[in-house]
Amino acid sequence: MIVNLSQVKVQTSGTGHFAEITRAVDRCVQESGVVEGVALVRSRHTTAAITCNEPDAALHEDMRDAVYETFPLERPYRHIEEGADNAVAHLATAMLFGESTWLPIRDGRLDLGTWQHVYLVELYESRLRTVDVAVLGSAAD
Repeated sequence: MIVNLSQVKVQTSGTGHFAEITRAVDRCVQESGVVEGVALVRSRHTTAAITCNEPDAALHEDMRDAVYETFPLERPYRHIEEGADNAVAHLATAMLFGESTWLPIRDGRLDLGTWQHVYLVELYESRLRTVDVAVLGSAAD
């Protein structure tokens, strides 16, 4: 079994940015030599999430709206050292999106559904983010 660990760097442009990382993750898969297996994709940050969804800007706006409908900035948060927007980012990562996902690998490539793309979702502020990609599986016989 092959286990290949790599990282993808992503510069985000602010709260609500859906940074597509599908190609970068697929490149990690191709470079790993794994033909059949899984890719585990994880944000190294508590205020940036990972999701697999459609590449539709309107849908991304709906998701951003859902974050603030679920966690309004006006609510009195206890975690306020960096402001309510930081508390919301932590809550949205943990309770709405999640910090990781797994993706199947077949024939040496990501095997995604027709409309599935992989995103790092920035939930706080513009930053350089790091995504861990662990590729596990078997090589060609």
